[in-house]
Amino acid sequence: MAKKRIAVVGYGTIGERVADGIVEQDDMELTGVVDVAPTLPVRAVVESGKNYPIYCALPEKRKEMEKAGIPIKGLLADLLKEVDIVVDATSPGIGAKNKEIYMKYRLPAIFQAGEKRGIADNIFYPMANYDECQKSKYLQMFSCNTTGIARQIFTCDGAFGVKEAFCAIVRRSADISETHKGPVDALLPSEVPSHQALDFSSVSSIHVVTAVVTAPVCHGHATMMVFEIKRKATKEKVIEVFQKEPRIRLFRLKDGFISTSHIFDYNRDRGASRGDMYEVPVWEETIYLDKEGMRIYSTNMIPQEAIVVPENIDAIRCLLGLEETGAKAMAHTNKFLGMK
Repeated sequence: MAKKRIAVVGYGTIGERVADGIVEQDDMELTGVVDVAPTLPVRAVVESGKNYPIYCALPEKRKEMEKAGIPIKGLLADLLKEVDIVVDATSPGIGAKNKEIYMKYRLPAIFQAGEKRGIADNIFYPMANYDECQKSKYLQMFSCNTTGIARQIFTCDGAFGVKEAFCAIVRRSADISETHKGPVDALLPSEVPSHQALDFSSVSSIHVVTAVVTAPVCHGHATMMVFEIKRKATKEKVIEVFQKEPRIRLFRLKDGFISTSHIFDYNRDRGASRGDMYEVPVWEETIYLDKEGMRIYSTNMIPQEAIVVPENIDAIRCLLGLEETGAKAMAHTNKFLGMK
């Protein structure tokens, strides 16, 4: 079967990582990436030698990009004639404008969490609504925090049944390159529940409350989770369940993983591109159960730049009918992203 042809529109923090993830798959190919200016990620991909075909989003911007040494293969319209689906990873608000273009070319599309709700037929999460989303043409992804929360809730729900969850999120204030947001010596609370709980409720009936405090850090979020479960568990059993889930990875404080930045640095040292990590890191020593064994506590890191990549690829498989079930789609994605 011929590989499905994928366009990534918006080559920034998420777009460049989704593009790399697509290249690793065996049933799809990256036909081209699109941006509107010679940004640092665009300049870097040219210098890297990856040879991704680069397209310009707007005709009037083409000369600017070419003048900066970016080899432009064509315009957005040229690429859309050649592909089966679009992953839109543009800045919030741009995707809604782009959707009109995708509709003109009758292309299915995947949008990121930053777009306003209602842009897609469904919010997508493969462990919850893969079957329903196969009937869709447009899907919207969870945010990084909601993705990490969902992975753990659905993993625990499958093993123990989850009645209710509370998630306290310490949110990083900016990505590493977002210097325009400035250093802020403050902790910023948000209203409760935060959008993560509201987004999660769109795919599950499990009651979840989320609270967020934004902190002046860059290397990942951290989430303190409390799950009230239906069937008794032990710490050993929770560890076993997490170890079996490829999209969760356990780390231990006593091994030296004492902070989010230590995990980030470890990923760089082991040769991970950009220091990225697709899994949700959970600190083993933070897994705790109450004396009845009916409430699970844990603390995890959310690698905000890369964590949504696997689910974006799952969504491609869903909309293009490449796998029949969410479990098969996730296993296929996991295999080629090296998630064990």
